Amino acid sequence: MVILLKASMGFFVYKCSVIFYNLPKINKSQNSLSKVSVSSFNIERELQNLIENNLELVLGVQFIVSEFTVGHYRLDTVAYDSEVRAFVIIEYKRTSKDSVVDQGTAYLNTLLQHKADFTLAYNEKLGARARVADFDWTQTRVVFIAGSYTNYQKDAIDNPNLPIELYEARKTENGYLTLLQIINNSENSRFANNVNTSLSQSKTIPKAADVDQVSDLKPYTEAMFMDRAAANICDLYDELKAAILLWDSEFEVKPTKVYIGLRIKHHNVVDLLPQKNQLKIWINLSKGELNDPNDLLRDVSSIGHWGNGDYEVIIKDDTQIEYILSLIKQAWEKYRQ
Repeated sequence: MVILLKASMGFFVYKCSVIFYNLPKINKSQNSLSKVSVSSFNIERELQNLIENNLELVLGVQFIVSEFTVGHYRLDTVAYDSEVRAFVIIEYKRTSKDSVVDQGTAYLNTLLQHKADFTLAYNEKLGARARVADFDWTQTRVVFIAGSYTNYQKDAIDNPNLPIELYEARKTENGYLTLLQIINNSENSRFANNVNTSLSQSKTIPKAADVDQVSDLKPYTEAMFMDRAAANICDLYDELKAAILLWDSEFEVKPTKVYIGLRIKHHNVVDLLPQKNQLKIWINLSKGELNDPNDLLRDVSSIGHWGNGDYEVIIKDDTQIEYILSLIKQAWEKYRQ
C-alpha cells in the first residue's frame, strides 16, 4: 500500500499500487513529462511531527502520547486503534540499520509488562476511566517508519506471527510524502490448510488482559478464518470480496479477532465472518440509512453483534450475492467521499 500526503494547507491521502521514487510530472501546457525528485527526511523529528499530526488520516489510529518513557525505553509515539481496542507503538528512523525484530520485540515486551502505564496515558489523553481489562492486548503492534530498509529487515518480518509493520517514507520536491508499506508475503496465502498457525491448530489464545508475553500476541489473518470454513464458504467469501475490491483501489482488507473488515479511508464498509457452513455479513450503516427493498437484512441495532453497522445477513450460497452487493455499495458510496 502506498499513501501520498500533500503537505500544504491541508493534507490529502491517495493510495495507489506503486511507489514513485522518480515520479514523472506532466506539463499540461506542453504535454510533456519531467522527473520529480524524491528524497529521505534529513531530520527524524520532521517526519515524526508530520505523522503525529495526521495519524488518523495516515494510519487510521488515534494519537495518545509522544516521547513516552516507560521501562528502559522512550517510545516515539503511542497511538490507539479503536477498532480492535489495542495500542500501537510507532518508531521513526531516518535510516534503519538495527534489527527491527529485536527492537520491536523489546517494545512489545515493555508494553505487556507496563499495561497500567499505557492505560494511564490513554485516560489522561482522552479523559477516560478505562481499566487494563478494557483493552485487547493480543492485538498490540509496532510500526516502524524509515527512509529505507535492508532486504534482511524486510525478510525478517515475513512472519504472520510477528505484530510488526514496516513503512518506507520519502518526500518529493513538489510537497508530497510517500509511505510504502512493506507487506508480508505470508499474509497472502489463500490456502489456509497450509498455514501452521491457524486458529484450529494454535494453542488456546489467553484472555486479552492476561497476555504477558510477545509469544501470546497473534496478528489475525484471512487464512485463520478460511481454515474454519468449508470450501464452498471460502469460495463465497472470495467471490464477494473480489467483487467489492473491484469498485475502488483504496479498499483495504483488515482481519481482526472476530471478523474481516473491508475498509476505505479507514472506515469499515462491510465486515465478513466466514464460518463453517455460512458467511455472516454486517453492513456498516446506521438504522434507517439502508435502502433494502427486499427486506433481506436483519436489524441488529438493539442486540449485540461483532461487526460494524446495524444490518446483518447470513448467506450459504451465491443466490442473493448480486442483491447483497448492491446493498453494500450504499455503504461504499457513503465512506468513499
